[in-house]
Amino acid sequence: MGQRLGQILALMASIALLIAAGLAGAQELCVGDCDVSGAVSIDELLIGVNIALGREALTRCSEFDLNGDGTLEINELLAGVRSLVDGCRLPEPTPTATPSPTPEEFVAQATDFQCLRDWTHIRHFRITNALGHLDEALAVARGEAPPPYPVGTIIQLVPAEAMVKRGAGFFPEANDWEFFVLGASSAGTQILKRGRGEVVNIGPPCFACHGAATHTDFICETNNGCVALNLPENLINALQEGDPRCPPTPSPAAAH
Repeated sequence: MGQRLGQILALMASIALLIAAGLAGAQELCVGDCDVSGAVSIDELLIGVNIALGREALTRCSEFDLNGDGTLEINELLAGVRSLVDGCRLPEPTPTATPSPTPEEFVAQATDFQCLRDWTHIRHFRITNALGHLDEALAVARGEAPPPYPVGTIIQLVPAEAMVKRGAGFFPEANDWEFFVLGASSAGTQILKRGRGEVVNIGPPCFACHGAATHTDFICETNNGCVALNLPENLINALQEGDPRCPPTPSPAAAH
């Protein structure tokens, strides 16, 4: 015990020099941080000295037991001195992973295709958005915002076919549009066909025509490279106004 006491006294005598000179830098481990505050105080270092002298149990401050062997060695007490003088380096915070946003997706059902007279009329087609993004969709359709159309957009030229912006990487070559062939009647809508480039209504596959309209998000207009349908505007309007899913329009006589 006398030899150990002498070592500790010599160690304590050198603390003043260590404090004055400073050491290399903050330690990764905070040795002697009894209250786990992130720093070591003089009082905590004195607890370590008392443990080394056998005056207190190591359980009083197990943070001095650097190697976990159940004893406090001189080098561990010195490490506590370094923690006191140079401070302790706070552990790097564990990076919090930012969850990737789930891509928005809209999988249309038959009930999503309704009376075209209730949808907004833009040039020759009718448009709506089933996810509440109608203002954004209309801005693209009117040329007030650049494409693409938002997910949930439904565009129909006539009651028997439709394009739906499905999203979520459904059909990357077509900016995730899904093509539909529909059966429309007074009882509602039936989905006859749906899919990607394989969907055919009349003539070539739908995407064979729409694929030319890349700069308008694959929506065919009269002057953007799509194959002309040869349907006059008045016939398109008549088909939209006569959509069998719409309630009958009261005749002028019935209105009086």
